[in-house]
Amino acid sequence: MKKLFTVLMLIPVLLTGQNEANTKIDLAKNNIYAEAHPGLFTKVVMNYEKQFKLGEKLSWYYRVGAGYGADILNNKSGLGGLGGITVLTGKKNHHIELSTGSFLGVNKVIGALYYDSTNNEYYREVHYEAFIFPFFDWGYRYQKPSSGFIFRANTNLLGLGVSLGYAF
Repeated sequence: MKKLFTVLMLIPVLLTGQNEANTKIDLAKNNIYAEAHPGLFTKVVMNYEKQFKLGEKLSWYYRVGAGYGADILNNKSGLGGLGGITVLTGKKNHHIELSTGSFLGVNKVIGALYYDSTNNEYYREVHYEAFIFPFFDWGYRYQKPSSGFIFRANTNLLGLGVSLGYAF
C-alpha cells in the first residue's frame, strides 16, 4: 500500500515538475572577454559586448574590440579594431551563438633600402596600409543569466576560437 501511495504521489510531480515557464532569460547587459582565434585569419582581441535587444528566444549584442589580426593568405598583419553583432539563443547557462562583423587592421610595409649621400646614412621606406577581414563565427557559449564567468568556443570556415571573460 505504501508503494502504491508513493507511486501515485510521484506521478503528478514527475508530469508537471519538469515543465519550464516560457519566460525570457534576462542575460547580463555587458560582457567583456579576451578572444584567441587562430587560423588563416588569426585574431587576438579584447572585446566589449553590450546587449541592445532582448527577445523571447534571442538576445542581441553589439560588439567592439581591439587587438592584433593576421591575414595569412595576403601576408598582412597588425593592430586594429573589431566591430560586430552577436545573437544568442539557449536556456540557463548554455547558449548557441552566431557572430558576424569585421576586423580592420593596419599593416606596416617596409620598402626598399635607400642611401642618403648627404648624411651618409641608409634608410628604409616605410608606409602603412589598411586591411579588412570579415568574419562569421558560430559556436557555444557558457554564460549564466545574471552575471559571472563566460566561456566561448566557436569556429568559422578558416579556424577555431576560444574566449574567456566576465558578464556584468
